[in-house]
Amino acid sequence: VKPVPQDDALSSHAPMLSREQSPMDWSRTARQLHDQARGLFPWPAATAALDGVRCKILRTALPGEVPDKAPGAVLQADKKGLRVACGDGAVLDILELQPDGKKAMAASAFLLGHPVPVGTVLTKQG
Repeated sequence: VKPVPQDDALSSHAPMLSREQSPMDWSRTARQLHDQARGLFPWPAATAALDGVRCKILRTALPGEVPDKAPGAVLQADKKGLRVACGDGAVLDILELQPDGKKAMAASAFLLGHPVPVGTVLTKQG
């Protein structure tokens, strides 16, 4: 490998992270939402309202299934976790989250105390 110096004229600094970037917009693609959760961890963290409770989304996965549902529709909410439809027709699995004022937990543990009915449509919240 032969190192090549970077052209400083083409480089730039990344913008500062802020809480305005936190709310998850379910009309975006599953990949974008997955990257948002990974990129904003641990601070400021991606956020979503589940059962009326604001939660930080800490860990997600892309199962690759393609449903025919509205963006933000809850497809699965059980002991396996929470599965949500995204804007591109793909699915985002929420594996771990942290409700405001609580400790981080698996999505399945959150659902024991806050059942989210399948078919519920999540909206972007601030």
